[in-house]
Amino acid sequence: MNTLYRFFFRISKPIHKYLGLVLCLYFLAMGASGLLLNNPGWIRSMSVSWNLTPVNYEYQNWNRMLVRQGFIDSDDTWFVAGKAGVLRGDDGVFTALEQGFPRALYERDTSALLPLDGGLLAATRGGLYAFDRSQQSWRQLELPGAGRSPHVVDVVRAGQQIVAFTARQVFVAEADELSFRPVELTVADENFRGRVPLFRILHDIHNGTIIGLPGKLLVDVVGLALVFLSISCLVIWYVPRRNRWFARWRRNPGTFFRFNWRYHLKVGVYAVAFLAVLAISGALLRPPLLIAIAPYSMEREHPLLSFSERSHGLGGKIQRALYSTWDNSILLATESGFWRGPADFSAPFRPASVPISIHGMGATVLEEMEPGLFLVGSFSGLFVWEELSQRVWRLPRPGLRGGNPFMSNDLVSGVILQEGYPRFRLDYHDGMLPLSAQRADIPPAMPREIARNTPLSLWHYLFEFHNGRIFEKWLGTSYMLVVPIGGILLLIIGLSGLYDWWYRRRKAKQKKRMESAQTEE
Repeated sequence: MNTLYRFFFRISKPIHKYLGLVLCLYFLAMGASGLLLNNPGWIRSMSVSWNLTPVNYEYQNWNRMLVRQGFIDSDDTWFVAGKAGVLRGDDGVFTALEQGFPRALYERDTSALLPLDGGLLAATRGGLYAFDRSQQSWRQLELPGAGRSPHVVDVVRAGQQIVAFTARQVFVAEADELSFRPVELTVADENFRGRVPLFRILHDIHNGTIIGLPGKLLVDVVGLALVFLSISCLVIWYVPRRNRWFARWRRNPGTFFRFNWRYHLKVGVYAVAFLAVLAISGALLRPPLLIAIAPYSMEREHPLLSFSERSHGLGGKIQRALYSTWDNSILLATESGFWRGPADFSAPFRPASVPISIHGMGATVLEEMEPGLFLVGSFSGLFVWEELSQRVWRLPRPGLRGGNPFMSNDLVSGVILQEGYPRFRLDYHDGMLPLSAQRADIPPAMPREIARNTPLSLWHYLFEFHNGRIFEKWLGTSYMLVVPIGGILLLIIGLSGLYDWWYRRRKAKQKKRMESAQTEE
């Protein structure tokens, strides 16, 4: 048996040593980026220069959500919103409405725009802002209990009231006052036995929210552990080789080396199980492994979800909302599906049946064109839904081929409305396009200056790195393998290190027992 253990040790030792050395900088970056992504408040004011960004991330024709929503006014004035903030267009000339608006790129990212008499409302990552056309300036509106700069996902008009939504809260104000107050959104889920997609559960495991705030903090600590292990492995490797390569600088390993050696072992042993969970969950969240788990789901009453928001309430974050005029209701698109309730929130919301397939990334378009006629879009395409008859028809993008929306690139990220109807569609990759092949509308040219002034926020840049898409320029479609392979290799490195530690510990105990036996003799 000792021979077998020694054989495995001779295999695991070089695996842990050399594979860890080759990948330590990658794991250092993954640990640091994961920690920062889990705490966006730390970096929300930072951005990354275009000089450090791959050229395929440069905006073309309003794509990549530079603009994700907008409308054309009665006097043919354009108002569009997205990562560039809010822009006004007159006769094809666009200018940014910046006075009083958030300056940080992360915070100015706007998800919804609502026209008001004499103004606008903008739902941004940095709060809800009101624009006064006469003053040509913005002011932030307070949302009590939501924090200083909450991420507002949508804002709609419901009769004489304005309703603003964050991912988990609802605020209501009179349209002529804009003094918001929180309202309670109750859910009648006693008979709702929904299912939660497995990929959402894995995502919650990966960021720790599967058990709420304690889980998030635990994942932060594990991220710090991965950063420390990556740095300490370099120290442990470099110091002995420095003495070997540079004789004149030879010195005995000092306190710093001993600290890294000792705690690399301790931290590694205690963190290996958590790192394994993060490695496996991260690998499964990217193609091609994501495709394998996509069909699977879990009942929301499952014990694993006992402390998760998936098991109660809306079952996830609010993504989009609309006000239905024909029945005075609010329709919500959430991570768990659609929910509907009265516009005054006087009764619980209930699951709503919407006969449209929504992409896993969530709904990107939810608009009422006329009473009972809705426009619904996601990365699975753009659809019109007539509720009374339950008829659905698709508005395919120009040049659409086949029925697979992933292969056909029908990735709808938004629409431009005119008089309540869609005039242009916004594709994530190809930007602003005519609504259909039969329409001859020509979208306005994208100002290069505005695009150059909208580099990636540091959070978005790290997000692209953490999911591997940043490597697409160099690896092509093979970039999808970076994260799954990295996760598998992290698992191998962790398990081999654990085996090395166990083998040395076992050998030391055997030696100690032999010495004790000899002493007794």
